[in-house]
Amino acid sequence: MLGALDEYLGRRIVEDDDRVEGFYCDEASTAALFRRYIVRLAEEQGLDPVVRDEVVQECLISYRSKPIVDHLNSCYQYQASSASLEQAPDGSYRRTASASLSMQLFLRSGQNASTGRGLSDEVFHRRRALAYVAGAWVRYGRGSDFIFANAQGKTRLIAQLLSYLGCRDVRLESNFGFIPQTNMVHFQPTDEVSEWLQRVW
Repeated sequence: MLGALDEYLGRRIVEDDDRVEGFYCDEASTAALFRRYIVRLAEEQGLDPVVRDEVVQECLISYRSKPIVDHLNSCYQYQASSASLEQAPDGSYRRTASASLSMQLFLRSGQNASTGRGLSDEVFHRRRALAYVAGAWVRYGRGSDFIFANAQGKTRLIAQLLSYLGCRDVRLESNFGFIPQTNMVHFQPTDEVSEWLQRVW
């Protein structure tokens, strides 16, 4: 689920907000898939699985759930500050922060302890990296590349993860002077990565 999140200017976290994610009009099938998986995630993690749909202009969809958004946001590194405020619909002001994922979320901890479902630390973290890349591919995979609008941090993280997973010829390409900036990740996948990217979710 983390891989599929939009990080146009980083993960934007708003204090007490329940918005998990939003999707554009041309992303209806991806939005439906995302909804199924956040409900499944909630059930697996013992969270309240109730998700509220919010539709604007008949096709812009957002999903709302405070327990789920808090769970996803807990994976990010950020610092909230009273210097960055946003006005809420009720007129109050809320703190905001731009957040990013650390590569540490995907790397071995240096311990040999078994982590989750009896998997070794190395296998657990490798699967976590593969799942993130596969989630990003569902939304941002185009042809044989990842293509992002802005999202410089996510672009760099994807490139790092692909290298970590053994992909060859991992290259970043950006076009400057356009709004939004387009960032691409070119790569030659391993058989393992190809298998994850081709999965039907």
